[in-house]
Amino acid sequence: MKRRMTYAARIFKEDGVYYAEFPQLGLITQGKDMEDIICMAADALETHFLDYVNDEVSPPASNLNIEVREGDTYVIVSVYVDPLADYELTTQEVMDLLDVNKQRVAQLRNSGRLSARKEGRDYFHSRTGTEALVKKERKAGRPRKIAA
Repeated sequence: MKRRMTYAARIFKEDGVYYAEFPQLGLITQGKDMEDIICMAADALETHFLDYVNDEVSPPASNLNIEVREGDTYVIVSVYVDPLADYELTTQEVMDLLDVNKQRVAQLRNSGRLSARKEGRDYFHSRTGTEALVKKERKAGRPRKIAA
């Protein structure tokens, strides 16, 4: 089941820089224009809630009633958190779990058998996909002959 996090933010501009503030969370981010700040607000919310996914602590309850000053823009930001939380394994961790080399991980990723997301130069692989491959992946070498 996907968990959706929805919080209210106020967007304001100071000295040519746009800011998005989530008062309930004590979270603030900045951007260069209105389009950028909305993307940055969603990214900040996703990143903030990744800490709650594997913890037993619950995030603060969502309250869409926030104080908005004159000239501010009121926005509601909503993100799915669970799909991001699944992509947490580095290439090295996948190599260790599957007992394969880096090239084999790249082959699995490129063939679509292992889903991953790219951040900069690194890939973060799906934990559920990797665990499925651990159960399914055949062992290296020729199969043993069964004596008749």
